[in-house]
Amino acid sequence: MMSKPSTVQLISVIREHLSDAIAPAVSDAGQQKLLAMIDHLLQTIAVRAEHEIDWMINHVHDVVALADDMVNTASTPGAVIEALDRYREQHQVSLTASAVTANYGLAAAVLAAILEATVTDTGEHGSAARRLLQRDVARGVQVVGEFELVPP
Repeated sequence: MMSKPSTVQLISVIREHLSDAIAPAVSDAGQQKLLAMIDHLLQTIAVRAEHEIDWMINHVHDVVALADDMVNTASTPGAVIEALDRYREQHQVSLTASAVTANYGLAAAVLAAILEATVTDTGEHGSAARRLLQRDVARGVQVVGEFELVPP
């Protein structure tokens, strides 16, 4: 019995059953590769389930803080102000995955506007925006790992 059946724990149990009960009964090499791909996908889903909401909320916070700082300290291009206003008008106050993902998408538009406005900027805002983008990409790589689809 699981006293705290988190998504990560449920995925762990599924992976364990696939590894301990199903994999030993499969002799076909193609099907073994398919099981390995399924296991890797489940591992990836477990990492996302554990960290994704936190990553997205922090990313949104950092992007909005950067945009606010940009608006308060520099002459800010209209596209950045418009994207920030759209974020403020449409963001959702909820921790559901769909709300956090929607907020993340709104923040992505803010970051894109900042990046476009600072493409030739070597100053503080441009550098900070590029670091946020690099961190976001690194998290994506961390989740996916060294995944390769291998046909069965």
